[in-house]
Amino acid sequence: MLTENKRQRWVQLLLQTADEVGLKSDPEFRSAFVGYIEWGTRLAVINSQLTNNPLDKSEPMPKWGWGETGGPYNPNNN
Repeated sequence: MLTENKRQRWVQLLLQTADEVGLKSDPEFRSAFVGYIEWGTRLAVINSQLTNNPLDKSEPMPKWGWGETGGPYNPNNN
C-alpha cells in the first residue's frame, strides 16, 4: 500500500535523478514532467488503497505529452 509520504519521497527521488542524469531544465519541459509525475503518483496512491482491481483493458495507456495529464480527477469514475 502506498502512502502519501512514500509518494512524496518517490517524486523527490525522480526529480533528483532527473537533475543528476541531465534531463532538460527548461520551464516547459520540467512543468510537463512534474505534472505527469504528480498525476501518476497520486493515482497510484488511490489505486493502492482499493481492494478490487480497477483495470479495464479498454482504457488507453497514458502517454507522455506537454501538459495533458488526464483531465480533472473524478472519484465517481473509479
